Amino acid sequence: MKRDQERHERQIARASAREEIAALRAELAALRADFESLNRTFTDVMDVVASTFATLADQRQEQYAELSNLKTEITKLGATQDQLVVRGKHEVMDLPNPLIRRREMN
Repeated sequence: MKRDQERHERQIARASAREEIAALRAELAALRADFESLNRTFTDVMDVVASTFATLADQRQEQYAELSNLKTEITKLGATQDQLVVRGKHEVMDLPNPLIRRREMN
């Protein structure tokens, strides 16, 4: 009778252990599913972030190119303006003063 009692207690302990193992396996499966879901979400977010940074880098390069072009154009305009001033100095002509009479000029 004592052996039967011990055997019965061991069976109860085994059944309890099996139930707990099954519960832990179910919990582990749920945690794995949650992890996979979070991993996919994280990967998607990181892809969007990487894409955004790539777009910003492209825009930055375009802005640098535009600024470089503007600097070049400003430099050209400055050179053209300097040439006009130099040309203007060489082409300066003395015009007769309309206030002075013609006789005085001769």
